[in-house]
Amino acid sequence: MEEEIKETNESGDKEDINKENNEELENNEENKENSNEESSNDEVSELKKKVEELQEEASDMKNKYMYAMAEAENIRKRTAKEKTDAIKRANKGLLLSLLTFMDNFERALKAGEKDENIQGTEYYKGIELIHKQFIDFMHDNGVSEIESLGEEFDPNVHEALTMIEVPELDKEKVVEVYAKGYKLNDELLRTAKVVVGKPPAAPKE
Repeated sequence: MEEEIKETNESGDKEDINKENNEELENNEENKENSNEESSNDEVSELKKKVEELQEEASDMKNKYMYAMAEAENIRKRTAKEKTDAIKRANKGLLLSLLTFMDNFERALKAGEKDENIQGTEYYKGIELIHKQFIDFMHDNGVSEIESLGEEFDPNVHEALTMIEVPELDKEKVVEVYAKGYKLNDELLRTAKVVVGKPPAAPKE
């Protein structure tokens, strides 16, 4: 009888031990799973953070690239404009110098018009030909004459050498052109040197 009770107790103790062992194993497994899950979550968070950092870096690099491209384009345009402006200034200076020769040819032509012995000669025809070539050259390079004679006086394009009273005028007008004025395309190249006629002064009472 005592032996049976002893066996029963031993059997019960074994069952309790087995039960405790099983519970401990289950807890270990659960703890392990929880640990693995936490580790996995940490890795995902780290990866997300890394992706965000890379995206920010890529966005920053893109912005820097776009800025550099825009700056390079601005430099290219500015350089091209400076080059164009330099060429225009050089051309303007050359054309302005040539106008002096044009003036001299025109004075020679006017002098020849007053001398019948010169008109029709090869010399006079040569001057006329060179003058025409000058005019064609100027036109080809965008130079045009400013119409002045008989026009209303405009200080923006006319330089008054003197002013005289002209009875039939009701406003200031150009009555004589000493040196023609010219434009280079739409830009003033040289003002016209003119004599300006003005209405007579009102009589004093």
